[in-house]
Amino acid sequence: MKNMREFYILGLPIETDIGECSFLLVKEYPDYFMDLQVLSLSKTQIIYKYSEINKDGSLNELINELNNSSLFEIAMGIPDITHAYIRMFNKSFNSREVINSLNEKNFNYYRKLIMEINCMKEEEVNPNPEIQRAIERSKRVKARESEKLEFADIISSVVGYNGLSYMDINEFTIYQLYMTYYRISYIKNYDTSTLFATVSADKINIESWSKHINLFEDDKNAMSYGEFKKSIASAVSE
Repeated sequence: MKNMREFYILGLPIETDIGECSFLLVKEYPDYFMDLQVLSLSKTQIIYKYSEINKDGSLNELINELNNSSLFEIAMGIPDITHAYIRMFNKSFNSREVINSLNEKNFNYYRKLIMEINCMKEEEVNPNPEIQRAIERSKRVKARESEKLEFADIISSVVGYNGLSYMDINEFTIYQLYMTYYRISYIKNYDTSTLFATVSADKINIESWSKHINLFEDDKNAMSYGEFKKSIASAVSE
């Protein structure tokens, strides 16, 4: 199958210049979850994580080196990160040699391909450490205020709605699982909206249950200077 997002739902291997790239199945996800997490780290995120533990300045030289390196050089140069990439590429392409096919030109394409077909997004990090810490505080507050949703909740929702068994779900790709879960959500929202529309005098906005689902829509985590100052003030008062 050619690399076309509209056909990802089929779960068929994607043809590439370095071999066929396969989707992870739900039953395989636990074994490769941490590798995918590492794969999704941008250069800025990696540097930020090292900066967070650099309390005594002992990592200054490493951090300077990372700043002057490409993500490809970092991925192939830090053993723990390299190990995760090797595992993920070996699994995705069913080949132990595929990692040798990566270079500066094609690295980001294949990295993003593996991330996308397995519903993993690269989180944006602000290069200013103080602003980034403020953003993370904001995220923690939002997480506490929002309803907690875990992987098990998504799986049990799909099982409960469709009457499938958990063995059936194990054979889904990660992409199929998330698409099915969000489609169920749209259907339930549609049913609720149409029900209220029959009893409410107010105009109810009814969205189509079959509207397009964009799993790749970017989250907007940008913070203005004003919001940054408010966040700092809030942190000081805590």
